[in-house]
Amino acid sequence: MAAEFTPVQAVDALVPAITLLGFGAASALVTKAARLSPIVGYLIVGILIGQYGLGLIHESQATHLLAELGVVFLLFDIGMHVSMRELKESRRDLLGLAPAHLMLTGLMSAGALWMIGIAWPIALAVGLSLGLSSTAVVARILTEREQNSCPIGRAATHVLIFQDMVAIFLMIYATSLGGAETGASGLAGVISTQLLAGADLPLIASLALSLVQAGLAFCAAVLAGKYLINPIFRTLAIIRNEEAFTAFTLLFVLAAACATAMAGLSLTLGAFLAGLAVSGTPYRHEVQTEMAPFRSLLLSFFFISVGLSIDVPALMRNLPLVLLAAGGLIGFKTALGFAAARLNGWSVPGATQMAFLLAQGSEFTLVVLSLGAIVTGMPGPLMSSVVAAVALSLAIAPVWADLGARLSREIVRRTQSRTEAAPASTPLLDRPVIIVGMTQTGRLAVDALEDHGIPYIATEFDPDRLLSAVADGYRVSFGDASNLKLIEAIGGNQARAMVLGFPRYEVSQEVTPVVMRRFPDLKRFVTVDSAEDMERFSNLGVRTHFAMGEPRGIEMVIDMLNALGVPEDEVSAWLSHETERFAIGEAKADEDEDDLDPVEPDLDQAA
Repeated sequence: MAAEFTPVQAVDALVPAITLLGFGAASALVTKAARLSPIVGYLIVGILIGQYGLGLIHESQATHLLAELGVVFLLFDIGMHVSMRELKESRRDLLGLAPAHLMLTGLMSAGALWMIGIAWPIALAVGLSLGLSSTAVVARILTEREQNSCPIGRAATHVLIFQDMVAIFLMIYATSLGGAETGASGLAGVISTQLLAGADLPLIASLALSLVQAGLAFCAAVLAGKYLINPIFRTLAIIRNEEAFTAFTLLFVLAAACATAMAGLSLTLGAFLAGLAVSGTPYRHEVQTEMAPFRSLLLSFFFISVGLSIDVPALMRNLPLVLLAAGGLIGFKTALGFAAARLNGWSVPGATQMAFLLAQGSEFTLVVLSLGAIVTGMPGPLMSSVVAAVALSLAIAPVWADLGARLSREIVRRTQSRTEAAPASTPLLDRPVIIVGMTQTGRLAVDALEDHGIPYIATEFDPDRLLSAVADGYRVSFGDASNLKLIEAIGGNQARAMVLGFPRYEVSQEVTPVVMRRFPDLKRFVTVDSAEDMERFSNLGVRTHFAMGEPRGIEMVIDMLNALGVPEDEVSAWLSHETERFAIGEAKADEDEDDLDPVEPDLDQAA
């Protein structure tokens, strides 16, 4: 007969979960009102309810399991955001800027830890984790500034994708460091034993074998997504059974995590590969919707559990060290991030903004610091100081990024005299498209032209928009396009088309007769907000579009690409990718701000 589960035992089991839920929900509300990262609030809650605070909850096997499941679902979510198309399009940043940024910041941090007496395998794991930046925080900043599609936003996103992938292998490596003591099995345990014991087995050969295993798992994930997961999801979408859809997704995530753990790798690698398998299916967004509540809830438990482990008395005794570590981390990463961007061809304003944007710590650093071997190898006061420093960097990240944006614009302003002279010296391109005004619509047009390799010349007359566009990485010339001499100077007589970033009807009305006489083949495009402007611009011969979709101007850009002769299938693929990028940016910001908000599933989209 099964043992009876008494009411007292039930209460003892439920109290920790209730405590975590209650304080976690309160923290999410407070941090949202204060416009802080929820991660900071969860860490504070962990300290508050832990043994050094109110003593409401203590670390246990149950809290550790909930925390580990939070990391599993985080890695699953990251895997779903890594598409093969994104990897192909970002290969320049993935092979240049991203590795340079991580190596400079991560290895220098590892060297600093090694110099203060941390064993080099531990220092390497922690140092590389400190080189990572926060995907959630940066995504929210980019979305709030509407920078997801600009050169700065794209490059930063590519860096974060690279860091997310590196973080998977970093966690495998950090977990393997405890192989001799924690009983880790498989290749990970062998490598860790050799590292710590100093055996003669070549490290390169071991790591190469590890990469082979990971590569085989990657191939298995891709094949599973195409031949197993996609058909099952298609069937579930047809029968419209929401419960079965959610249940199968949970089963798939946990089964994949268990499979890689049994193979001697890690739970998190399996979860990442499961997400990668789903990313290639049409049901990716529906799965994200279904899993968002589980991910947010369990991940909040993880960050609270990190707060539970912080030694508050030691932290207070070392408060100057904490503040120094936080300032050093941000300043260090800013300087090295600037160097990495400059080495990869970024201008001084662009490198400045990039460096400030990626200067904070990462949630993955907290994950690495929670692993057994790292906890054992890092002194308690130093561990608490590093955790607190990362939390502080996350808290001030938006302010620091704003400072970087203002500084980059100031750099552009100081060099504006050279920018103003640019139109006269601009080389004539092979039938370029002229972009007049770097508004959101103008920027979207430039992004589309860049994606399709079509030459363009962008002009901006408003000083503030000019400074912002140059600081964001765009190539823009200063000048008023209503001056026909300027149009001729920048190649208007050879231009294929002109995009009006903002509708100035009076100017267009004045110059239209001359434009039609001098540049009869020039196609002009504009996006408007009213039926009156729609009619007025159409009467001037301008291809006019009403702003309805998101991002703004998407209808006009599609018409522009079609008029320029871009194949219809390429236009459709670009539209799908651009709207998806816009939606992901919005979703990332919402997830970061509303971590515990319920999400209503809708299987109609999947069908």
